[in-house]
Amino acid sequence: MKEYILKKERIFHFLSLALIAGSMFIPEPIQKLIVLVTGILGLLVLSSLKKQKTLVIIYLVLFFAAGIFYYFMMNGKMNF
Repeated sequence: MKEYILKKERIFHFLSLALIAGSMFIPEPIQKLIVLVTGILGLLVLSSLKKQKTLVIIYLVLFFAAGIFYYFMMNGKMNF
């Protein structure tokens, strides 16, 4: 499975980026977060399979930042 994913890396990378970009156009906050986190997790998996430690750290920070941002948005501390 790992070899297949690495062989088709560009396709998975594109799909993950498409999910992240597509999450901008979803009005429902919960669906937006799910699509965004799925895209970030896709990039995280790809970078961890390629053993790129710097990108893994960056994607983990983005993953947790998305959760924190969602938490603040749902508690009314940020209005968009």
